Order: sequence, then structure tokens, then C-alpha cells
Amino acid sequence: MIKNIGVFCSSYDNIGNGFFEEGVKLGEWIGKTGRRLVYGGASRGLMECIARSVKENGGYVTGVLPSSLKETGVASRFPDETITVGSLYERKERLIELSDIMIAMPGGFGTLDEAFTAIASRRLGYHDKEVVFCNTGGIYDDLNLLFEKMMKQRFAPDSYLNYYRVLPSVELCIEYLENK
Repeated sequence: MIKNIGVFCSSYDNIGNGFFEEGVKLGEWIGKTGRRLVYGGASRGLMECIARSVKENGGYVTGVLPSSLKETGVASRFPDETITVGSLYERKERLIELSDIMIAMPGGFGTLDEAFTAIASRRLGYHDKEVVFCNTGGIYDDLNLLFEKMMKQRFAPDSYLNYYRVLPSVELCIEYLENK
């Protein structure tokens, strides 16, 4: 059973409610099934939503937060454990290290940076963990097309298809995780 679920996601509060609803569902599942959330540790956006949902459902939460963000007061109150690191680079490294699999929920450039780092570092043999893109509302449709185009035009080998998966909803992401 996959125990440690790394989640990359938005830290913005002004995103659509549908994204928060999906975050609550993921957090419920993590908490109720005795798994652990490993995430960026911020007190905003989907990050806070998912962490709160995990805690409300009896789960364990580990936040990984750069010291510069911790000093600005954006550290969430929900983690059972907060790991403070020196930089965003170290944060990505620890998130990947502590996770058995990574879920990229909807997010922006930081979310993509984390997901791309996990995929590229797997390609280089640093780990064997998968990234699952939760394509809520089609947020990752164009990204998936870009991935396909990169492979078709040979900028990336087809073996990358083993490193990530794009699923259309949090329900299908959960179903996939349950079968891992």
C-alpha cells in the first residue's frame, strides 16, 4: 500500500470552488485511509484546504516549508510535523524523498516546477516514484498535449509515459492510488 502521498498544488485562495471541493475529497481519502499527506506546508489555497481535510479525517500531515516562507507567517497550523528547509530546491527534494507517489492537483508555476522536477529526477534514476496529474476541470489538458507532442517530435523518449499519468478527476486519482 502506498502510504505517503505527496501533493503539489496551488497556494492561492482565489481559485474556483470546484478545485477546493476536489481538494477536500482527496484530503478525506488520505485521512480516512490512514495515509500521510506530504505537502508544501503553506496556510493558503489548496495546500491549506487539503491539509485541513486530512486532519479533520484523522490523518497525519507533514509540511515542508522553506525558512523564508516560514518567516513571513504562511506556515499552516495543520501539520503534525513541519520540516523547515533552506530553499525551494531543498523543499522539492524533501517532498519527493518523503513521498511514495506524488499527486499534482491544480496549481500554477510552482506546482508544475515540483511535478517536472519529480519527473526529470526519476528519468535520471534518483527515484522510482510516479507523478499523477489530477486534471480537474481540464486544467492539464494542454499540458498533456504538450507532453505528447514532445514525445512525438522526439524531445523526450516514450519511456516518460511510465513516469507520470494524467487522470480527469480526483475520484479517478483516488481509485488509481487504491490500486497501487
